[in-house]
Amino acid sequence: MARLKLTADNYYSQEANMAYMSASQFKAFRKCEAAAMAELRGELPRKETTALLVGSYVDAHFSGELDQYREAHPEIFKKDGSLKADFQNAEKVIQRIEEDELARMLLSGKNQVIKTAKIGGVWFKVKFDSLLTARQVESICKKFPQIRELVPFGGAIIVDLKCMRDLDDVWDKDAGEYVTFAEFWGYDIQGAIYQAADKRNAPFVIVAVTKEEEPDVDALHIPDDDLSFSLSEVEDLAPRYDAIKRGEISPVGCGKCAYCRSIKRLSGVRHYKQVRW
Repeated sequence: MARLKLTADNYYSQEANMAYMSASQFKAFRKCEAAAMAELRGELPRKETTALLVGSYVDAHFSGELDQYREAHPEIFKKDGSLKADFQNAEKVIQRIEEDELARMLLSGKNQVIKTAKIGGVWFKVKFDSLLTARQVESICKKFPQIRELVPFGGAIIVDLKCMRDLDDVWDKDAGEYVTFAEFWGYDIQGAIYQAADKRNAPFVIVAVTKEEEPDVDALHIPDDDLSFSLSEVEDLAPRYDAIKRGEISPVGCGKCAYCRSIKRLSGVRHYKQVRW
């Protein structure tokens, strides 16, 4: 059977999500297999939080789709037609990026490019925020010579835009230590998948901007060695997650997330000092 052909209209559809793995889907499975499958089956609708809406608002500006986004989301406006406070702040975030020449140039590549690739025998879909051509990268290097370190022999660069609360390190309870926000949110996993789908081994760069009252902006490179390590994890786990999607393996719940708490049923009484999981 022919695999679903992806378009801008069906990219986020349930059919596309069942036909393809994605970076966000992979990370959801890694967090909790049971919750990930419940979401795919429509039993756990994904909540459009204000934070997600703000990030999408900023993405829409740089993809040239802001007018369509505003029309599709009347909830971002007040009764008088003006933007609600969070989206007025999103305008500040956009302005902050536009005022920074390097950030603006990094996001000037081809937007919302859809590609697919097999990783670990599993089909993945990706949508790039900014794919810079070798010519565009060369122009950036002339203005900002330090970028040459990423592409000593020339070539393309993959750029992803992230709207963050802040750029501070994050406490990882499982690891018992602070890690970078990029590691905590799995952007190394995303970069590995994107690089594999691009097939040119192009450097992966994050343009991160904060939603603080005075937005901060930064450009971060995740080295190829780190991406290779993350890609190995994707190749190892993707076949299991794909088998779960096909119903061949039962998903395992993490026992900690909101979904697992919602389906929890008591089967006995535990000692009060017994570890919960």
